[in-house]
Amino acid sequence: MKIQTHIIKFIYIGLFFFIFSISCSTTHKPPSNKIAVPLDFLGIIGGVAIEDYQVLNEMSPVWVSKVFNWHQIENEKDNFNFTFYDNFVNNAKANGKKIVAGLAYATPWINDGKNKDYISKENIQYFLNYIEVTVNRYKGKVDAWRIWNEPNWLFWKGTDKEFFELSRLAAIKIREVDPDTYIIGGNFQRLPNNFIKNMKKAGALENLNALAFHPYDVNPKASMRLLDDFFKLKSKIGFNGDIWITEMGYPTSGWYPSTVSLKKLPSYVIKTIAPAASRGTRVFIWYDFKDSYKYGEYPNKFNSEMYFGLVYSDLTRKNGAWAYELCARYLPGSEYNPGLPLKEGIKSNVVTLCFTGNESDTNTLIIWNDVNIRQKIKVTIPAAITIHDISSSDNHSLQNEAILEISDKPVFITWQGSSVPHISSIKK
Repeated sequence: MKIQTHIIKFIYIGLFFFIFSISCSTTHKPPSNKIAVPLDFLGIIGGVAIEDYQVLNEMSPVWVSKVFNWHQIENEKDNFNFTFYDNFVNNAKANGKKIVAGLAYATPWINDGKNKDYISKENIQYFLNYIEVTVNRYKGKVDAWRIWNEPNWLFWKGTDKEFFELSRLAAIKIREVDPDTYIIGGNFQRLPNNFIKNMKKAGALENLNALAFHPYDVNPKASMRLLDDFFKLKSKIGFNGDIWITEMGYPTSGWYPSTVSLKKLPSYVIKTIAPAASRGTRVFIWYDFKDSYKYGEYPNKFNSEMYFGLVYSDLTRKNGAWAYELCARYLPGSEYNPGLPLKEGIKSNVVTLCFTGNESDTNTLIIWNDVNIRQKIKVTIPAAITIHDISSSDNHSLQNEAILEISDKPVFITWQGSSVPHISSIKK
């Protein structure tokens, strides 16, 4: 029965991606206005064990994220066990991380152990009690609370109306316990427009600081299209809070349509995180930090859920971890500047994202070809230039200019100071 359930889930996900990802060929259109990238822009799901921080601190996420499952905390009525989550919180705080904690899923004693994805009207009181006890315990330690996970997808079995009321009451309870805390609602799978509009009408967006979603799609270009649509919907419904991405990543094996090869993973990391930063996303949480298997093992080539990590279980890095680290080190605290670089003879299919002046006065220029046609360009910056390998820790330095062959693999360039970058095409 368990195997059949997984197969149905995988088929459902495959059909979902197929239906909503048919038109993925449009070129990136970065925003036309300057955007400040918050210092705490990047996070990751994970960071449970103390040894995880050997690598996490190198990768430099500000946030770590975990669902604080009701069924783990209160598996029996009025019997609360916080041992696992105390360890998670203590390890995160000892390493200077911010914490975003999810409040979600039913506990066995309200549904006879049969359905973790539904809480009836009669049982909401018990869910709110779990919230009260949990939020009170971690007040001042957890920096943001998120309500449920993908309620429009596989993780809510009740009606939409029932979820809206659950979410509305959960936000009220969190605010009662900790009036100054940060609350994230939605956490939608992709972008369910009508679901969000009806959630607004039901009053379930009140007391929220942010709405979040998971823009899973077949490639970064399609995911950024979803993000653009989310910002448009935010404006249309009059929601004045922030937009978070509380989950996003790509598996490196399995059958999901978003599966990417290890070779291409660094490109996908850069081409998802950097454009999200340029669009004004408040916080981006990557899924996932760690796989459950060691380097060189492939225990189940069918199940993509096992392969979303940026590192293996023994903390050996996948090459995508280096791309994440580059984004975490250089983008937060900077400003996306759509007027840079200055261009001469550069075609529209060449994507450029320029972020100026982070905390250490370092600027970043990211360039790739959106249609995967190799093209030579000259980059001129009156300063020392560092070109970073997005797949490793390697880099090399140049003075003033570089001749680069641009493909669909991003080139990641940094320099310090106020020098203005200029790129020009090189005719054959």
